[in-house]
Amino acid sequence: MRDKWIIEVTIGLIFVFGGALLTLLIVGVLGMSLHAGTQSEPQQDMVQRVERTGDVKYLCVEAKTNGHIDAMSCQLIDPMSGGIK
Repeated sequence: MRDKWIIEVTIGLIFVFGGALLTLLIVGVLGMSLHAGTQSEPQQDMVQRVERTGDVKYLCVEAKTNGHIDAMSCQLIDPMSGGIK
């Protein structure tokens, strides 16, 4: 013969399922926060240098991400004023 369900068994099952759900929730939140903390963004570096071709000087600026040149711009340096044209 089957045992009858009593209130103590029902409350116990609710607490077991609730505890399991709470544990899964805590582990999921901790796992996602640790995963987000280990994700690193690529670092972008800006490099300025003066290039010379004979008497002509250029100011060159490069934007690099992980060693790859994303953008480069060179401008002529005026020999009289020292400024950029």
